[in-house]
Amino acid sequence: MLDTGQLPLSGEPLLWFQQGLLSATQKEYEQAVVSYDCVLRVRPDCFDVWYERGLALENLGTYNDAIASYDRALQLQPPKDVACVIWQNRGDAQQYGLGQYADAIASYDRALQVNSEHYQAWQNRGNALLYGFNQYAEAIASYDRALQLKPDYYLAWRNRGNALIELTRYSEAIASYDRALEIEPNDQAASYGRSCALERSGLAYKQPTTNPVWYGRGYSELNPLDEAAIEANETSVFIAHPGTNHTQQQPIFVLEDEQGTREITLEKSSYSIGRDPKSDICLHSQFVSRQHATLLKILRDDGTYIYQIVDGALGGKRSTNGLMINGRKHRAWDLAHDDVVVFGPQVRALYFTSPQPPLDSSPD
Repeated sequence: MLDTGQLPLSGEPLLWFQQGLLSATQKEYEQAVVSYDCVLRVRPDCFDVWYERGLALENLGTYNDAIASYDRALQLQPPKDVACVIWQNRGDAQQYGLGQYADAIASYDRALQVNSEHYQAWQNRGNALLYGFNQYAEAIASYDRALQLKPDYYLAWRNRGNALIELTRYSEAIASYDRALEIEPNDQAASYGRSCALERSGLAYKQPTTNPVWYGRGYSELNPLDEAAIEANETSVFIAHPGTNHTQQQPIFVLEDEQGTREITLEKSSYSIGRDPKSDICLHSQFVSRQHATLLKILRDDGTYIYQIVDGALGGKRSTNGLMINGRKHRAWDLAHDDVVVFGPQVRALYFTSPQPPLDSSPD
């Protein structure tokens, strides 16, 4: 809730607003929107309600409607500090929800015009420059500004590391990830990025300074016990849905991301995979690329087929994280039953298939 110091509501509208806040706290966002609408029918001039309504809509994934609510809040000319927060959330909906990076940067710039010391706007502006336009140096400049304002902002340190990797400045990237992990030791995204930086720099074979598997070591130098630990970690999270039949002819992706676990039956000749909402298989995480991978259906001479997964978009650049398949980095891979594909922290898929008879399966 916005900390405005005052809320021009009383009586029934105030009760509806409080109910909306409670519903949002309990992640009942549809009910929250209903409650906010009840307030706005009586008090359409309350920017606090429009703002909270926008947040609920954003959580529901209806980003255009969320932006419209933020716009209504801004039209009511809230105080400058409040307007700054609304502009920043507007940018977040544009960037993380719709992939409208240029519009998001414009919103962040409006927030920073109001308050140039809003460190979150600087950090998210950096993300739009990095992930939307591949403007690595400009992104680092935004992250540096955020860190000047809040030196313990681990997200900015982590994303700064991601930008430095793209510039092949691996030692600096590792140093940024180290700062992120000093602040937030459980930041798996920073640990994963650090592993990537070590691998790309060739430092993965050097003696690590700490023991945890995810902190600082590339998979290539793990000992057998560590490899077993990773294998157990990668596969233990995949629990098939009750009643799932994995003997059907079509392969199945069991995908896990921030929205939970879901099954996707693979039938098409190709699938785009990534954070882009228009992807055939949308990955719900800010830690993966917009065009992270491509699945291709490959027909074999005997009439059967397999699916091959390729890093990045076809004809495009590779993803930031790459593809980790069964604990090893691969540019492309022919998928087999029980393969585990890791796209990034907390984003992975288990591939199920079954033996497929050839088109001519008549006995000799």
